[in-house]
Amino acid sequence: MTTVGIISRLPALSNSRGWALLALGVLQIGVLAYIVGDRIRLLKTGREIVLPIIPVDPRDLFKGDYVQLGYGITMVPGNVVEGPAPAAAKPAYVTITPQPDGTWAATKITRNFPATTPEQVVLRALPASERAWQAGASNMRLRYGIERYYVQEGKGPALEKLARDKKLAAIVAVDSRGNAAIKGLSVDGQRVYDEPLY
Repeated sequence: MTTVGIISRLPALSNSRGWALLALGVLQIGVLAYIVGDRIRLLKTGREIVLPIIPVDPRDLFKGDYVQLGYGITMVPGNVVEGPAPAAAKPAYVTITPQPDGTWAATKITRNFPATTPEQVVLRALPASERAWQAGASNMRLRYGIERYYVQEGKGPALEKLARDKKLAAIVAVDSRGNAAIKGLSVDGQRVYDEPLY
């Protein structure tokens, strides 16, 4: 179709329904582009940390095409909450600090993004239950959005065994807002899986 032909069809879009459909299509494409772009930005520019994976109940560890991952920072003691407790079912910020044995420990939970030292990392977390932020809770189960790692069919059982043997660790990218994404997996300190950027 020539340019003149395209221009001659433009008046058909001049009614409000045509423009609304066009705007909706552009909005959907924009949202998808933002989601993909934000994930690529996080994986490329986020600070990289390595979190040892702890075994999860083997009955729930492998479901279909993903492996359920657990971390030492999943269960956090209630006494690390500083300031006002986070609102129920709302995200909070968990400051994690490297330990001498190479693991990370949750040392502070705050309602707002905290100040940190250069070696500390802040992760945005959601409670696993609505009662997680209640005062006096001895332990709180948190979710960071890095609890599932998708694998090729048939690869799950091998990763499940490595997790039980405590040889598996997740390489995680963390951005300046506390968002985290799994960048890959390592076995005995050697990087063996890399997450594709898209």
